[in-house]
Amino acid sequence: MPTKFLRKRQVAERYSVHERSIDRWKLDGRLPAPHMRGRIPLWSERELEQLDRRATVTANQNNRSA
Repeated sequence: MPTKFLRKRQVAERYSVHERSIDRWKLDGRLPAPHMRGRIPLWSERELEQLDRRATVTANQNNRSA
């Protein structure tokens, strides 16, 4: 299956945040570095899904230990 890439607006919609938040999240490590196509940053949907799964596992582990 070919990799699907999302533009900044699509990533912002995915997480229900403003596009400027994506820039901040990229800088502070909450998002992986984008793949650049010229000047256009693109995020792999597969990488974002992996990131979401890791965050869910971490949150579940933190809830169990609390």
